[in-house]
Amino acid sequence: MTESHLFDAGKLTAAVHAIVKAGGSSDREATMVATNLVEANLRGHDSHGVGMVPRYIDALKEGGLKVEAHVEIRLDGGATLSLDGVEGYGQVIGYEAMELGIERARRHGVCVVGLAHSHHLGRIGHWAEQVTAQGLVSIHFVNVLSRPIVAPFGGRDARFGTNPFCVGVPRAGTDPIVLDFATSKIAQGKTRVAHNKGVAIAPDTIIDNHGNPTTDPRFTVIEPYGALLTFGEH
Repeated sequence: MTESHLFDAGKLTAAVHAIVKAGGSSDREATMVATNLVEANLRGHDSHGVGMVPRYIDALKEGGLKVEAHVEIRLDGGATLSLDGVEGYGQVIGYEAMELGIERARRHGVCVVGLAHSHHLGRIGHWAEQVTAQGLVSIHFVNVLSRPIVAPFGGRDARFGTNPFCVGVPRAGTDPIVLDFATSKIAQGKTRVAHNKGVAIAPDTIIDNHGNPTTDPRFTVIEPYGALLTFGEH
């Protein structure tokens, strides 16, 4: 399970593109999804890379993911936007949401964007980088509609989500500053990668279904579930 394999990024992108297109997506949508996922792998975030494809396929079959969907504006307050992702691919919805926010921030000096009902948005830092490339600062607060997977500090079972946070700050003549992290000690996707590889999680990171410390990632992937612990231990 711990054996590693090396793949050509171009060929891997083409393979994911073919899978997404077979699900009913256009070439444009398939390209956006495939390049985003492979880029996450190339940046060292396997939890948000091509390993998500099986989950996308399941979501398509179950009806929780819609192909060729585009972001819709539900409320337009000028410098405030309430957007609906209509269960579309997050790689498309996220891009379109950021484009709207960038345009409004340029027009008004700031823009507050609320986005709901998008499918998996992938690596949130990707959207911060889209904004910093335009010379703007962005702050992202992320909530996920799923079962509780994080235990409160001192708790013995899961009560809330990982609530990822991200901020991007452009810098003239050099790379931007991008912070992108879950508010749990480790992102949920990292535990899935560890489980698939058959490797242990670092101590004091997760608890089992009885609230006891464990290094076995199966307690965040397979029932009975345990929980992730909070970052900073508070």
